[in-house]
Amino acid sequence: MAYSQQETKKCFLISLVFLLCCSPWHYVEVDEEKGVELFYYFVESERNPEKDPLLIWLTGGPGCSSLLGLTIEIGPLLFDLPNYVNGLPSINYKPDSWTQVSSVIFVDSPVGTGFSYSRTTEGFQTSDTETARQLLHFLYKWLEEHPKFKSNPLYICGSSYSGMIVPVLTLEISIAKESHGAPFNLKGYVLGNPITDMNFDKNAKVPFVHGMALISDELYESTKKSCSGNYMTPSNIHCAKYLDTVTEDSLYQLSNFWANNGTVRDALGIHKGTIVDWHRCTHLPYTSNVQSAVPYHRTITSKGYPTLIYSGDHDAMAPYVGTQAWIRSLNFSVIDNWRPWYSSGQVAGYDLFGLWF
Repeated sequence: MAYSQQETKKCFLISLVFLLCCSPWHYVEVDEEKGVELFYYFVESERNPEKDPLLIWLTGGPGCSSLLGLTIEIGPLLFDLPNYVNGLPSINYKPDSWTQVSSVIFVDSPVGTGFSYSRTTEGFQTSDTETARQLLHFLYKWLEEHPKFKSNPLYICGSSYSGMIVPVLTLEISIAKESHGAPFNLKGYVLGNPITDMNFDKNAKVPFVHGMALISDELYESTKKSCSGNYMTPSNIHCAKYLDTVTEDSLYQLSNFWANNGTVRDALGIHKGTIVDWHRCTHLPYTSNVQSAVPYHRTITSKGYPTLIYSGDHDAMAPYVGTQAWIRSLNFSVIDNWRPWYSSGQVAGYDLFGLWF
């Protein structure tokens, strides 16, 4: 019996909702002593889950839930904002999801993010390196519970602040694999608009907003002159004043309605009493102890692992000009120079391919 495209999408959506709500593996304990439990959503590839890549996806923050990855960024679900009135929002199928060609584990990390929690106060105290360590433990245990995915190509992925976590985690996985044959078929990593190094990211913001015509030429020139091109820490009162002027800063709300709904929580198997109010992004007792991810990128790529770094051109938190700057600092040999790539006959962006020797 043949199914129409609409019927196929409906069947997939029903199957996906069943998978999300009925799977018993929504938590993985990553620290028994402190009682740290990481919550996740898992969606199998719509194409060939037996052979397609396995991705772990981390949203930024730190402290922003992977529900954003599932419903707003790369996942197959999308809240029906145009038709929303009140109550529990409806969910639609999103056909341009990464799950078309890969299975994705969306992890609420670090602890305290989304539905992830700790049974002890100490467990909520975490950092970049501790988060990477817990995620490594997560992968060990998850693959033990899902052994059929051990041979699938593994990619570590994320966006925004996870740019500080993904390289650390990827390096830890590669070391575990090389030192004692850990069961990871690691093939590379992917980052979108990644926070990487504030010397690059923050210093790129002023030139970026000027290039986007968000501030005047006069304000840009005054800021550049007063700050001497260094926008990390204001060196004088005039620099600070100009920087304050430069950096003045509905769909997300639906995720709050959805994740705080009692029926949804019961269906997801959320542990009672662990998260009173779910927030899209949570302020955490967090220590950012990785000052720069650039050395991690250099080490991983020197091991031969490929990486894809992509940037949208409207992100002022991790401006693409800063991303280009730290990539250039790696001194890759350029194989394919700056060139457009196309989607449906239109220019969708530009790419550059480099190689580490």
